[in-house]
Amino acid sequence: MTPQPSGSTVEALPRLPWRALLLLSGAAFATVTTELLPASLLLQLSDGLDITPATAGGLVGAWALTIAVASVPLARLTARVPRRRLFLVILLLLALATTGTALAPSYGWALAGRITAAAAHGLFWSLLVPTVATLVPPARIGRAVSVVLAGPAMASIVGIPLGATVGAALGWRVSFAALAALLALAALGIRTLPLPDAPQQAVRQEGRDPALWTVLGVALAGGLVITGHFLLYTYIAPLLQQFGGYDNATSGILLFVFGAAGVVGTLGAGSLSDRFPRQALGWVSAAFAGSAASLLLLDLHLAVAVVVIAGWGVLIGLLPPVFQMHLLRIASPGREATSGAIGITVLNLGIATGATLGGAVLDNWQAGALPAVAAITIAIATVGLVVNGLRGQGTAGGAGAEHTADAVPDGDDPRSAAAPDRSTAEAGEVRP
Repeated sequence: MTPQPSGSTVEALPRLPWRALLLLSGAAFATVTTELLPASLLLQLSDGLDITPATAGGLVGAWALTIAVASVPLARLTARVPRRRLFLVILLLLALATTGTALAPSYGWALAGRITAAAAHGLFWSLLVPTVATLVPPARIGRAVSVVLAGPAMASIVGIPLGATVGAALGWRVSFAALAALLALAALGIRTLPLPDAPQQAVRQEGRDPALWTVLGVALAGGLVITGHFLLYTYIAPLLQQFGGYDNATSGILLFVFGAAGVVGTLGAGSLSDRFPRQALGWVSAAFAGSAASLLLLDLHLAVAVVVIAGWGVLIGLLPPVFQMHLLRIASPGREATSGAIGITVLNLGIATGATLGGAVLDNWQAGALPAVAAITIAIATVGLVVNGLRGQGTAGGAGAEHTADAVPDGDDPRSAAAPDRSTAEAGEVRP
């Protein structure tokens, strides 16, 4: 096993392709804002479509369910399509579907637009991290991914509040129309990027994926961590107000702290993932369990609340990039997009499960019980992730992609040999 690259080795590697990473980050910002905006405009949507708020909530639930059902099949179906063309089609489809939602004359039309957009969104996220991996040397993949995922982190701080403000002032249809325009601009930007155009020497994948069970195990554990997070986050308002005793204004400040800390966590995730590719996910999960438990201290003092909320925010910023990078590294060569689709599917199931479980906890034990249940849920996942990290390279997937990330000789440019092979595999055909 080759030691992890030192700081000097990383500095000697080629510069990050900032233009490509920032354009992909902007596109990710637009897609996540599109995903989350209905939750902040639920009352306006219900009034505008003449439905109850509970029915309007179906626009949120249908999105997660569509991603869970469609991501893996779509990733496999589009495996041969050149990445640049596929990203362009995905973003244009998102723009059209979001326009359809903005113009929807009834709930049925709005729901159809959301389902269409969700399918495109799931495919986008299945491809995003594997595509970023083709643009940089293996030793800098984590840093590149953290730059791209800063966009979605900013969606909760800038995109959602701005969309909600526009919706309150000008109507929810204007918010969705503005998002559609932003998605179209993102498509035009992505069209100019030198992404892999076609599989040139694609490796045909025959038979069972040797890393499938490892990928599924890690994905399920990551989904359980997300379940614990959304068990808390879905009901953060009653957690802060009913349990913590904070008013609306103070709760708003704490939510801003949470979002800002999330951006910090996302930006630091790349270095952590690159330096400790196998252990980072287990460590983040363990810290997450402790952070969830620390939310039991929310009601002690505002200063304590700021600290524990900031810690929680940093960890949810760390988790998605570290999780997706771990899946990328343990995936078999040529199956990275399918591995990413499995991760997206499980994460969305975790969102739905967490919201449902949190509602049951709130109904039966009040908001003060949410941190304890979340901590136990995340701790269960942590055991599996830590054991997986300690096993090292005990799987076929780990001997493939993860090995590539670790075995970067000092002073070598990984793009001269390893990177072309990796790009070819990731752009190639994915078969069962």
